[in-house]
Amino acid sequence: MPDRRRRPSDGRPSSVALLALQRGLTGDRALAGSGYMDDPDYLAAYLEYYRAVSMAQVGRIVDLSGIAPRSVLDLGAGPGSVSLELLGRGVRRFFLVDSSRAALDAATASIRESAGRLGVQVDIETRVADLESPDAIPEGRRFDLAAFGHCLNEIGKGDDRFSRRRDVVDRAARALAPGGSVMLLEPATLAASRDALALRDALVSDGWTIEAPCTLCGLCPALAAGPNHTCHDEAAWEVPTGVRRLAEAAGLDRELIKMTWYVVSASSRRVSASSRRVSASLDHVSASSNHGPTASGDFGEGYYRVVSAPMLNKGGRVRYLLCGPSGRFPFSARQDDAAARSAGFFELGRYDLITVDKPERRENGWGFGPGTRLRRLPPGAERG
Repeated sequence: MPDRRRRPSDGRPSSVALLALQRGLTGDRALAGSGYMDDPDYLAAYLEYYRAVSMAQVGRIVDLSGIAPRSVLDLGAGPGSVSLELLGRGVRRFFLVDSSRAALDAATASIRESAGRLGVQVDIETRVADLESPDAIPEGRRFDLAAFGHCLNEIGKGDDRFSRRRDVVDRAARALAPGGSVMLLEPATLAASRDALALRDALVSDGWTIEAPCTLCGLCPALAAGPNHTCHDEAAWEVPTGVRRLAEAAGLDRELIKMTWYVVSASSRRVSASSRRVSASLDHVSASSNHGPTASGDFGEGYYRVVSAPMLNKGGRVRYLLCGPSGRFPFSARQDDAAARSAGFFELGRYDLITVDKPERRENGWGFGPGTRLRRLPPGAERG
């Protein structure tokens, strides 16, 4: 039973409830898959805090990926974070699936209220169902986007979690309209992020196309780098007053939004039972996918993502990790390099999309040399 002491007397969500929710979802994970949305205290904390965070994350995904759906199958929808953000991006037809009726009711009310403010008509359907149940995916419907927002990680905790999650994604893909995509958004914690990337690699191995953010079409080199490595996005955002108040009361840092995400397309493959194999141990990741440009002797032209924050080494060089056609490797410049500063090297941010012309060859990556040219590209440029 919920501990009613988690809610203060004025009815606002409490920092105690928020901390319990945070620990239960990203710490000990005791709440994952537990039906926590049916607890009014947890739901109130989620609505006040996590919904705004998730909406900002979805907004960034839309900005970086360039997706422009008009209809969405929102799976594990909760109180409608994904759908609410997509409403403001042009989606008008919604089908939300979640195991909590209370969460779906909150989502429906919020979508209708927001649509009224925008002066637009929307079509909303909801279904109370577990994502693994046969009736979770509506028959005979087609959607531009199937979205999983912070929910796949709650399916399974044992070695079978990969195949179970893959089954859900495969079923969702059958509900896509021609040219449709699947969006996966997960926490940036090491375990959840690596699991999401393992699923990404299984999809890629079966012929799915990565639309964003990856410019490397093969297996994820972050997984091959070792068990303590992963790849996640992060960005500053305008923190809403309610979120800031709760974060300060709970002692949480919310200046940045952090997540692991990707958008994939199954249009070029056949979804079948024979393709539902995912390695629980991540042994399917090939170490060869982690080579840098010097390992093959090829600098590799193309688009690269910045996949780290800037790091300063003892030698006075600032470096980032890049990921792209030549793998995952460092790109560095001297801290006092005026040309690098003029080119905007030191202002690069995580998940910026860049091209590099005439980089300097270094031991295991690139350096900013006398003839190096750096271009930061607008979102979606890699898709031509």
